[in-house]
Amino acid sequence: MKTHLESITEELSKIRGVRLIMLGGSRATGKMDNKSDIDLYVYTDEPIPLSLREEILAKHFDYLELANSFWEEEDDGVLTDGIELEIIYRKTSFIDEVYEASYVHPRANFGYSTCMIHNLQTSLIFYDDATSIQGLRMKYKGYPEALREAILRKNGLLISNRMPSLSFQLIKAIRRGDLVSIQHRTTEYLAMYFDVLFAANRRFHPGEKRLLEAMDTFESMPTNAKQDIGRLLKVNTMPVDEAVSLVDVISKEMNAFIAREVRDFVVCDYFKHKA
Repeated sequence: MKTHLESITEELSKIRGVRLIMLGGSRATGKMDNKSDIDLYVYTDEPIPLSLREEILAKHFDYLELANSFWEEEDDGVLTDGIELEIIYRKTSFIDEVYEASYVHPRANFGYSTCMIHNLQTSLIFYDDATSIQGLRMKYKGYPEALREAILRKNGLLISNRMPSLSFQLIKAIRRGDLVSIQHRTTEYLAMYFDVLFAANRRFHPGEKRLLEAMDTFESMPTNAKQDIGRLLKVNTMPVDEAVSLVDVISKEMNAFIAREVRDFVVCDYFKHKA
């Protein structure tokens, strides 16, 4: 007897214009736990009519939300066996766009720069109607050095190497005692910090989960990185002076780290002048 996932994949694959269906997330990488949902990615030349999606999916779900579009177009629900399933719909052209942004014309973001290429490289193929995904995986191997340097430079500048940098904004929030701002700035800071770590170690970014565990696998990190990040996660509970000192130390260690990894990375003098 077919599973819900097998049946859904089979029915979706018969729709005209569906080119690729892949399983992504922790179930593809083998890092799932009993709380993991299923992420199914459907690549199409043109949108699948909502009525057809509902017709295919309704019989497999106890609860179903169609056409959620907060991030990407997706259908979300709880299968009749109790497992949560997300079906994410993307244009087929998305595949070439991501590979081009990673390998041909490398483009860094402020945090999570390589999550999409990680998704394309690690997802399991359930159905493939002559797309280029296998060829692209074979063609583009390894970690592109130009992308690595772009990520380190871009994120390094905003972590703690210009006046608007997050470290300085976080220190201001700490001194004000603004708990919401502290939380917000810490989250942004960590997003860029981990983007640098994954790039420095030539690893594509898997997303926001299990990042502290990932640090155990890195060969190259700033001094005392894991210990300091563990403390930073509790920065709201620290005395002001201790919290400020911690952010200052982590940031200076990150600047020194990037300077070792990237040629001509110059640390600004704002540290000497800030109050």
